[in-house]
Amino acid sequence: MDSEVYTNRKCVFCGASKLFHTHSGLFHPLRKNHGPFDFYVCNRCGSGLTLPPPSPESLRGLYDSFQSGLPEFHRQITQDDPQLGITDLCVRRITKLSGRRSDDFFSWIDVGAGGGELSAALSKCFPNSQGIAVDLHERPQMLHGLNAVQWIRADINAADFAENIASRADIVFSISVWEHVTAPDSFVQNLIRLLAKPGLIYLLAPNYGSLMRKILRDRWPYFTPGEHLFMPSIQGARACLNRAWTTVSGADADVRIDVRPTMLPYTIRYVARRLRIPGGRFIPKAWRIPFPAGALEAFLKSA
Repeated sequence: MDSEVYTNRKCVFCGASKLFHTHSGLFHPLRKNHGPFDFYVCNRCGSGLTLPPPSPESLRGLYDSFQSGLPEFHRQITQDDPQLGITDLCVRRITKLSGRRSDDFFSWIDVGAGGGELSAALSKCFPNSQGIAVDLHERPQMLHGLNAVQWIRADINAADFAENIASRADIVFSISVWEHVTAPDSFVQNLIRLLAKPGLIYLLAPNYGSLMRKILRDRWPYFTPGEHLFMPSIQGARACLNRAWTTVSGADADVRIDVRPTMLPYTIRYVARRLRIPGGRFIPKAWRIPFPAGALEAFLKSA
């Protein structure tokens, strides 16, 4: 690891100022003109940071080349082998943590909805719920005809995107999005501003402090320069949620915050193709296992 310390900015998760420079001259693996980037690791919480992050113009060019929030290659292998297990996992976790029943009336907001997979699944699981799905692109095909789901186009990198949505919900969730935003601390503050009280915020993101990341190093699939910009550790995610809650709601407001590692139910076929292992597409789609990919889930429950 390079011993250079980057002192002009603080860790966006825990606020520490001692950051170690680990990579220089990085480019996106599928869009070779997106870069170069420098990468740092926080000495206190172990989160991974792209500093400085890409410009808004550079990010817009990257995401304009995507299909409903994913690079063409990743969207292709996802369409060939839908990762329904992860969607099911998120629905189960949101259901358990919120205590909602299938016939309950409540509201939810999906921030960074991508292709709409989780919004569609949650709407089906809770037919009496009303949802808002938010992302930069046009309404995806999967959500056409779902009148209970409102689509709002918004830049979730904007410092005040919660004001543009102008709504509050009982459940706010953001799946595989936290690592994409240019200001993770401001992003979480906006999620809190979207939350009705009592309510639940649920996040799923790569865990930069995970054993899998340490084993695979730069071959870790979530290490995507210029796209996965800021990746928390368990400690960093917890610190960020606590700091954001205090900023928005005050230190005395009643809240429960928890962050834990989680295994994701990927299919072996998808993992092999994502890692570009020869012959991966010939693996049966039905072979799905809980995979220690190096992910974390974080939730905040307000009283």
